[in-house]
Amino acid sequence: MTVENGPAGGTVPVEDQPQYAQTAAYEWTERAYRLLLGGQLQARPFDADGVLSSHVWGDCPRCGHQLDHRQVHTAVAAGPGRQTGGRIIPPTLPTLEIDVPCGCRHTHSGAPDGTLGCGVSFRVEIVVGPTS
Repeated sequence: MTVENGPAGGTVPVEDQPQYAQTAAYEWTERAYRLLLGGQLQARPFDADGVLSSHVWGDCPRCGHQLDHRQVHTAVAAGPGRQTGGRIIPPTLPTLEIDVPCGCRHTHSGAPDGTLGCGVSFRVEIVVGPTS
């Protein structure tokens, strides 16, 4: 039986790992939110000389492997408020929405040649401001 490094440094039989699937279904964002609350996934904003960037790391919500995603953001949408269902919701603090691909450094079966990660993309939202 072939094994590959799994979450938390354990081993997972290759046949028990999810196959590659290019997906951005909302269920993965919901699962990422639960991982953020539990501390298995973390996200932090950074402001260096006015350049905003983010770092998201921890367990992938789909395959469970470790991911490490860094992104530079050129603009933050922190206007007077977001519009939802015809009404404007005023922000309490500016937030940053980050789209995160798996990028777990593992080859999942069914992945295109040279592709690492399980294919999932999900979104996390972090507070940007004096509390970060």
